[in-house]
Amino acid sequence: MNIKDVLLDFHPIDIADRPRLMPYLRDRRTTCDWTFANLFCWQEYYKMQWAEWNHWLIIRCRINGERRLGYMVVPKTETQSYSEIVPLLSQEASRENHLLLLANLSEKECALLQSQCPDAFLLDRNRDFDDYLYEREALATLRGQKLAAKRNHVNKFSKTYSYQYEVLERKDFDECLRLENEWRGQHSTSSDDLTAEQQAIRMAFRHYEELQLYGGLIRVDGHIVAFTYGSALDDHTFCTHVEKADTSYDGVFPMINYLFAKQLPSSFTLINREEDMGLPGLRKSKLSYHPYALMPKYVALQQTEDMRGIQEVWRICFGDEESFVHSFLARYYFKDNAFVHYEEGRVVSMAFCVPCVTELGPTAYLYAIATLPEYRSRGYAASLVRQALASARQCGYTAAMLIPADSGLKDFYLRLGFQDVDIPVSFADELDLGTGEAIKNRAMLAPLSENLQWPEEIHCQCKM
Repeated sequence: MNIKDVLLDFHPIDIADRPRLMPYLRDRRTTCDWTFANLFCWQEYYKMQWAEWNHWLIIRCRINGERRLGYMVVPKTETQSYSEIVPLLSQEASRENHLLLLANLSEKECALLQSQCPDAFLLDRNRDFDDYLYEREALATLRGQKLAAKRNHVNKFSKTYSYQYEVLERKDFDECLRLENEWRGQHSTSSDDLTAEQQAIRMAFRHYEELQLYGGLIRVDGHIVAFTYGSALDDHTFCTHVEKADTSYDGVFPMINYLFAKQLPSSFTLINREEDMGLPGLRKSKLSYHPYALMPKYVALQQTEDMRGIQEVWRICFGDEESFVHSFLARYYFKDNAFVHYEEGRVVSMAFCVPCVTELGPTAYLYAIATLPEYRSRGYAASLVRQALASARQCGYTAAMLIPADSGLKDFYLRLGFQDVDIPVSFADELDLGTGEAIKNRAMLAPLSENLQWPEEIHCQCKM
C-alpha cells in the first residue's frame, strides 16, 4: 500500500479500549505518561486520541499550550523500526500543518530513533518532566540519616493526631473531592473553576475499578485529611498519580506518603511519583526523598532545511552547545516566530520572537538575532527585527524585550525603537534564554501599547 493513501483513524480513549491498548503498554511502560489511567483521565486536557497501524499504537495529543501537535508511539514488538512509522506520521502531521514531533521518548527509544532515522530529528530533554523513581522499601521504612527529617515529621504526626489509615474506596470519593476543592480554594484565585487536574481526578473516581486504581487515605477525628491513588506501571513498579492533603495538619504529606508506601502490595519494589513540572516547591519536596533515579523524557522534532540553516548561523555566530540549540528549536521554533533571511537558498540572518509573560503582560522576547559575518552591514538583521516587532504588535503583545549581547549593540536597537531602560531580567524557565550571566541580563524594551510603565524588575516566563 502506498503510504500516501493511508489515513489514520483516530478515536477518543474509551474505557472499553483498555484491553486493546494494554498489549502495547504492558511491560513496555517506563514513565507515568504510558499508564492507561493517565492516558484516559487526562485525554480531555491534552486532546488525546489513539490510532493503530501496522502493530503500532499512536497517541496524538496537544502539547506546549496546544501550539504543538505531538505523537506518542509504541510498537507491539521490539523488532519494529521507527523507519516504518515516521514517514506516515510526518505525512499526517503535515496534513495538520505541523512538524512531526514525537513525545515522551526514553533514552533507549531516542537511540533507536537516531540510528533508524539518522539526522532526521532534534532531541530535547526538559528536566521539568523527568519522572522520580524511588525504592519502595526506602519510602516505607524511612531508614537512614538521609530520611531522618521525614521520619521526624511522621513521628510528630503520630504523636500529635489521633488518625486512621484506610484503603481508598468509592464511598470516600465525595469527601476527597471536597478536600481537594478546599485546598485549591486556599491556593488559587479561581477556586470555582474546574481545573484540568480536578477533571482528571473526577474521571479517575468515575472509573476507579475499571482503571484498576489503588489508593489510601488518612482520617483525623473522622475527617479525611489526605488521600492518594495510583496504578501499576508493571509488575514491580507502582505509579502514584495523585496525592492531596490538608496542610494545616503538620507533617500530613510525609505521613500519607509513608503509610501508602507501607501498605502497597509487597510485589511492588519501586514507586514512580511522576514529575515536578518545574515547580520549585514540588521539586524540593521530591528531591528531599532522595530518588533512586530520575527517568528522563525526550521529545524529537523532525528537522527542516530551515532549521538546519538556522543551526549553521547559530553555531558560527554564538558557538552554543548543540544540545542547547536543539532544545531551543524543539520548544520555540514555529514558522510564525522565526524570522530568517536567505541568500541563494542559504539562511544568512535570523531572529526569534519568543512569547513570554512578564510584569508588562504578554511580551515578545526577541532572541538569537544574528547574521553570518560575511553578510553583515547589509541591513538584514534590522529588517528582521522590524518584521518581528510588526508581528508582535499584530499579535497583541504589550511590549517587546531584548537583551543586547554587549553595550556596543545598544545604538543599533535604539534606532529600531527600543529604549535603554536597563532593567534586570530573570528567567523562570529550565532552559536559560539569558546571556548565561545573571548580572548581564539587562533589558531594552520597545512599547507596543499605550501608557506602559516600566517595572523595576522583569520576571520572564517563556511560553512554549
